[in-house]
Amino acid sequence: MNPCFKFLFPLLCVFTLSSCSNDLEVLADYKESAAIYGLLDPNMSIQFIKINKVFTNVNAKATDVAKIADSLYFDTIAPELIENGTGRRIPLYKANILLKDSGTFASAPNYLYVTKERIYSNQTYRFELRLPNTGTLVTAETNMVNTPFFQLPVNFGQRVFSVQPVGTIPISFQSPPKGKIFDAFFYFNYIEVDKADTNIKTLKTIEWKILRSYRTLTDKGGEFVLQRVPGILFYDLLLNSIPKNNNVIRRFTQCELALVTGNLELDTYIQASVPSIGIVQKQSDYSNITNGVGLFASRNTLYLNQITISDITKIILTTEDDYLPLGFVR
Repeated sequence: MNPCFKFLFPLLCVFTLSSCSNDLEVLADYKESAAIYGLLDPNMSIQFIKINKVFTNVNAKATDVAKIADSLYFDTIAPELIENGTGRRIPLYKANILLKDSGTFASAPNYLYVTKERIYSNQTYRFELRLPNTGTLVTAETNMVNTPFFQLPVNFGQRVFSVQPVGTIPISFQSPPKGKIFDAFFYFNYIEVDKADTNIKTLKTIEWKILRSYRTLTDKGGEFVLQRVPGILFYDLLLNSIPKNNNVIRRFTQCELALVTGNLELDTYIQASVPSIGIVQKQSDYSNITNGVGLFASRNTLYLNQITISDITKIILTTEDDYLPLGFVR
């Protein structure tokens, strides 16, 4: 799977904000405004920014208007990213990215604004957009998260992933400068082979979220993080995700690991979106967009591939009675 799409706003999807959603804000009648959502990632080859109209219509239900694509998108805008350290201006181009599920809002077309120009972790970036009717300048700024590095459960030298039903696996890394909130994912890949025709092979992937929303004390970097995850969670996930199928055998193949780091702006947005504890579940409104609403922040995704499952983990999955129905062979 292309990592540009595998990690397209994964943190935002967890916290009900994604590039595939459109937010409806109630403003004064017919006031032109914009909702901006974007996470810059220097380790991705494509940057995505979601830009929508913020609208009202006194003559129609909001849920009806939301299904009309023309109500969601501006006709003519020229958004840009400005690299503050160099003054480099990066134009964003409109693209129809078919990643949005159907729902309250129109799902097709699903326009995002994109660039393939390189983004650097040692820079800060400014977003600029002039609204087409009023000429109002919409802006936002964000710093960039430096690249994190895993120490465990695997390292760069020996990419072996070992997990047992008894005990825990360590998740260890040092926080990078500008990093504040962290998610980690293990992607367990395997190949299904048809017994009747061994030429029919299908690559399957199961995502295991091994670290969820870990927050460091500051975003200055240098904090040592060590978390332990029960190994049985991995085996339970496989049992719940892989259906019994006597017509196939399953073979191990190389797996993947990702550590996703969000900056302070992203963490602040997430924390403001968490309902307060109490009878009234009030959520705070947070936006770092000037003359608009939304979020412009950064993340950094460390992506490790070619990870091998350890021999002891393979033995457990292929010989222990609890896991024999999964159909794995060595």
